[in-house]
Amino acid sequence: MRRRGRPVGSLKVAPKVPTTIRFDQDVLAALKASGHGWQTRVNEAMREWLGSQSKT
Repeated sequence: MRRRGRPVGSLKVAPKVPTTIRFDQDVLAALKASGHGWQTRVNEAMREWLGSQSKT
């Protein structure tokens, strides 16, 4: 029998935090159309952008 919930040891050191962000309709549609994992890709793009901002 499988246990419900997250498996033991699956918690990350820095867990993600749920939030609300507003996108233009066309931007959100394009992101979702890019397929599964679009939120992860947005997170990576934002992390890259933040890194480029600290260098200026």
